[in-house]
Amino acid sequence: MSKSIKANAFFKTLMSIVNIVFPLLTAPYVARILSVDGYTEYNKIVSMLTWFSPFAVFGIYTYGMRTISQIKNDREAVSKLFSQLFAFSIFASTLVTVIFLFLVLLVPSFNEYKWMYAIASCQLLFICFATDWANEAYESYGFILVKSFLCRLLYVIAVFVFVKKENDAIIYVSLSSISVIINNVFTFVYAKRHIKFSRFSLSEEFKLIKPLFVVFLLVNSSMLYTIFDRFVLTWFSDKLNLTYYNVSQTIVIAVINVTSSIVLVSIPRLSYLWANDLKEEYYSLLKKTSGTFVALNTPCCIGLACLSYEVIYYYSGIKYIAASFTFLLFSIRYYISAFDMILAKQVLLAIGNEKILTKIYYIGGACNVASKLFLIIVGHLTPELCVITTAIADLVVIILEINSIKKLEIEFSILSKMNVKYLAASLSFIPIVLAIKKLIPFEGFKYITIRTIISISACMIIYFIILLVLKDEFLLSIIRRKK
Repeated sequence: MSKSIKANAFFKTLMSIVNIVFPLLTAPYVARILSVDGYTEYNKIVSMLTWFSPFAVFGIYTYGMRTISQIKNDREAVSKLFSQLFAFSIFASTLVTVIFLFLVLLVPSFNEYKWMYAIASCQLLFICFATDWANEAYESYGFILVKSFLCRLLYVIAVFVFVKKENDAIIYVSLSSISVIINNVFTFVYAKRHIKFSRFSLSEEFKLIKPLFVVFLLVNSSMLYTIFDRFVLTWFSDKLNLTYYNVSQTIVIAVINVTSSIVLVSIPRLSYLWANDLKEEYYSLLKKTSGTFVALNTPCCIGLACLSYEVIYYYSGIKYIAASFTFLLFSIRYYISAFDMILAKQVLLAIGNEKILTKIYYIGGACNVASKLFLIIVGHLTPELCVITTAIADLVVIILEINSIKKLEIEFSILSKMNVKYLAASLSFIPIVLAIKKLIPFEGFKYITIRTIISISACMIIYFIILLVLKDEFLLSIIRRKK
């Protein structure tokens, strides 16, 4: 990897760590302080926002980042595109906010907590200022890191200062909204420092609708996966099931975001290399970044699955310990979906095959929706079955992506001996952790902490030894750099 990519990956990884550490400081505290009803309603609000936010963003983030990364040397073209996208974003976020508030007033079940929903709607309204797509296109990951750190730090302090009682859910929602607004405004101000507004015609604005709609369909196909799962759990299942699902997903995603940093920061560079017909450099960067990602992601996912009870205990205490099996399944599901991230973002999306990828995602999404409707009909809609059926849909997507990449004659495959090696090495964690758990009981904070530390340490040592014996390229490259 070039020095620039390493620096970007470093900043992105630190940013992901920030996004893990701070929520891990506040979420367990809030889960213990707020009443079950208040915390469940908060999760319901989060679920609603995840449904409306994609319409407010409308594909602008992905389209803007990729397109500006390709034309960033042309300041005039960048200014014009930025102006068009920002204007469109103002319209979309305002319209979506109005619809959200109208729905809150219309549905009787929202009446008791309508002020919480009204406050949360501010997050939708201020989405237009979330212009990190421009900052990422210019690879300004240092600024994004500092901004995220400061906003998160202020948010954490505010939560511990103001959220004190079980009925403080409205205060918690208010603090979350204020944090999002401040973050977005800082983002916009920084982007405007090196990008100026320029004039454009209404006809030029309308020309953006088609490409944005294509990207919108692609990016928001997730609405047919975990977002749809949360939707059906909200309306067709016990209210605690949504909390179990949200808690599990939140923790796993927070951890996986660290390992996926190497993939995300490589997208603008991969897109640039392919667009400029630098195929050799593209394949070299793709192999290195995807290999590093799998080497880090695989042990993380398997390790989380092995320590599901311990992780949930630390996050929310005994109150939500029933979510541990859902968490275990989520860990496995995100191991599978990691390969989709590589094939989709680093290959199909980076080389401009959004239409193919969109079709694939909607086929998989249709499978997921059909499976959820079946679970509703037979009366077995549980968070565990939701995760399992979504993982099956992920497998369908991956198979279709592999087939499409073969047809496009792209010289890349995830079905490599290297990836099998990482999985086999990580599966050795299972007997190790089971043996440690048998020796040290799940009784009290002290014993749980001891067996967690021993388990993590033992698994890390075993993984290192196995890769060293097998002379793994990823590990050897790290050792060479240390020397």
